[in-house]
Amino acid sequence: MARPKILFVVSAVCSLLAGVAQAAGDLVTKRSSRPFGETLERLEAAAKESGMVVFARLDHAAAAKAAGLQMPPETVMVIGNPKAGTPQMLEQPTLGIDLPLKMLVWQNQAGEVFVSYNAAAFLVATLARHGFDASSERIGAGAKATEMRLESIADAVVK
Repeated sequence: MARPKILFVVSAVCSLLAGVAQAAGDLVTKRSSRPFGETLERLEAAAKESGMVVFARLDHAAAAKAAGLQMPPETVMVIGNPKAGTPQMLEQPTLGIDLPLKMLVWQNQAGEVFVSYNAAAFLVATLARHGFDASSERIGAGAKATEMRLESIADAVVK
């Protein structure tokens, strides 16, 4: 009886790891040379400087603390460009569940700080799930331009 449980656990772990490996191509993570708080402040400043609107900060560590749990600092910065996102949401209103864009500042258990954001491949897949043509050159070019903008913001933050 123990053997089927072990096989199930091994199978579940392998499936999970396969998903992580696949998702890794859709996510860009850069190590920051600065402490968490400074990285977060620099992210907001860089996003605004690039013309993005900062809509919100979602502090996961504060939410965990309120629930009686502990975790290293981790905050999502919700950013976007209403001139770019609004026409897309008018075309496909369900896109509003995935927009605005997000960038994550997080600290691991060792105290290292990182900035993460979604790559163009993820952005294209997100648009496709809302009915946009993923093979469209316009969609691909727009997603790549967005990734380049996020990369520029992240690079300004982590140095």
